[in-house]
Order: sequence, then C-alpha cells, then structure tokens
Amino acid sequence: MEVVAGSGCGKPSEKTTPAATAEVALLFREIINVRVTELRVAPCNVGVRLLRLRSLFKRVLARILADNCPDLAAQMSFYFVLSLVPFFLVLAALVGWLPSTNLWQDLVEWITTHLPQGSRRLIFTVILDLTHGYTKFLSIGLLATIWSASTGFVSLMEALSVAHGVKETRSFWKKRIIAIAATLATVVFFLLSFVLTTLGRHIAALLADQYLAVTISKLPWEIARWIANLMLILIAIDLANYFLPNIKRPWHWVTVGASFVTLAFFLASFGFDFYIQRASNIPKIYGTLAGFIIFMIWIYIANLILLIGAEVDTAMEELTDAGVSA
Repeated sequence: MEVVAGSGCGKPSEKTTPAATAEVALLFREIINVRVTELRVAPCNVGVRLLRLRSLFKRVLARILADNCPDLAAQMSFYFVLSLVPFFLVLAALVGWLPSTNLWQDLVEWITTHLPQGSRRLIFTVILDLTHGYTKFLSIGLLATIWSASTGFVSLMEALSVAHGVKETRSFWKKRIIAIAATLATVVFFLLSFVLTTLGRHIAALLADQYLAVTISKLPWEIARWIANLMLILIAIDLANYFLPNIKRPWHWVTVGASFVTLAFFLASFGFDFYIQRASNIPKIYGTLAGFIIFMIWIYIANLILLIGAEVDTAMEELTDAGVSA
C-alpha cells in the first residue's frame, strides 16, 4: 500500500498498487478453486458409492436367480411345516421336565403372537391338541420325534450352503447330527427367550406398581420389547449363518445380510399381516384352511428373506475380493 497526501480534510488516503491487487486476486482465485474442487469431489464420492451399490444389487440379483432362491425357499417351507409339529412335541417334552409344567400354554401363546394374526388361533389350537399328553413323554418315540423335527434344519443347511456359494459335501450322518443339535439349540433358544420376555413383563409390572409414571407411559416398554425381539432375531440369524452352511466363516455380530434379514422380516410380517386383514380374499376363498395357507405363505416369505440375506453377504464378500467394496 502506498500513502499519499490528499484531501482537504487533512487526512491521509490510501492508494492500492497493481502488485497488491494482483496478490489479492490470486488469493481469492486459490480459495475459489479449493471450494470448486471440494464441490466436485463430493458428488464424485456419492457417484462412486451409488455405482458400488448398483454393482452389489446386480450381483445379489444374479446370485438369487442363479441359485434359484424362490424354489429353495419353497422347499425349505415344505420341510419346515412338516417338522413343525414334531418340533413342538420336543419343546413340550422339554417343558414337561421342568419343575413347573403350567407354563406350556403360556409358552405356546407367546410363540403364536409372533405369527400372522390370521393363523394364530389355528396354530395355537393345533399345537395344544397335538401336544396334549407329551409334556412328560420320554421314550424312543421322543428320539424319533427329534429326528423328524430336524428335517427342516437339514433343508436349511443345504439351502444356506447354496446361498453361500459352496457345495454340500458333508455326509448324511454329519448333516443329521448338526440338524439335531440345531433343533435342540432352537428349543433352548425359545425357552430362554420366553423366560427373558416373562421376566421383563414382571419387572415392568413391579415398577408400574411403584411408579405411577411407568403405569401412564407404556411406550418405553414397547420400544424395549421390539428392540429385544430385533436383537434375538439378529443373534439367531448370525448363529444359523455361522454353524449351518458347509463353509467356515469368521464370526460377525452384525453383517449387512443379517441386518437386512432382521429389518426385512419385521417389515414383511407387518405388511403381510396388514394385507391379510385389509385387502386379502384368502379367508373367504379357503375358509377353515385360511389360517394354514396364511401360515405357509408367511413361512415362505421368511425363508426367502433369509436366503436373500445370505446372498447379500456372499455378494459383498465376492465384490470385496474383486476389489470393489460397497
């Protein structure tokens, strides 16, 4: 800057030199270039992310079609329905060994509350009728029942192996032993989940007696119940994907596929239940068989979602190995 004598007021004035002007212009130009570069990089990153998601979606869709997941889900649903009654007979026998045997009806009612509303009454009645007298049943017949109940898990093992991109090379007896262990583990899982839910309900009731605010507001307890259900389903999916396929995979508490299955299962169950109640003609068409048809469709949807989740994890591993991470 150059100071010159100036004005009639007797105050000095400033005169800008061309060099200073050029320096300031250069500084502003650098700042503008940096901002423009940042604005260009951000859309570029978003675009790359969208391309990766597109690659993942295409890979998952290709795997679903190549592995014929809809037919695999139908096969799993058939075997699971066949093994459903034997499974509940095993569960009833285990409950009968407990000191208190009055929990069986409460346990069945708790299980059926997670089913579509259109099939709850039918499944609840069938289970109670067929399991009557099995609460203290321990014989060769129970072993045969466990064998029958494990058939659904054999089908699940084979389907998950296909979804994870590996061939089923395990022997018949090895698959059957793993399936029987999975059946018994599922029985224990159901019992522990029921116990935790019951304890939570009793604790909530106890706190409600002590604090009026808890009685007035039930929303926190409903949120906690839904979060607990989500966590239980997520753990069950992780265990199934870790132990059942014919592949050794590192343990992950949370994967994209398992998260997809958990959220998609809840959304699909809610949407299917809403459709059955509001817009479906199934009850009118099938009459007394409507509950069973609704249950079959729900089982099929759940199995298909489970296979798609496994395909998602497999596709992500393939893209990661190929150097493209989603």
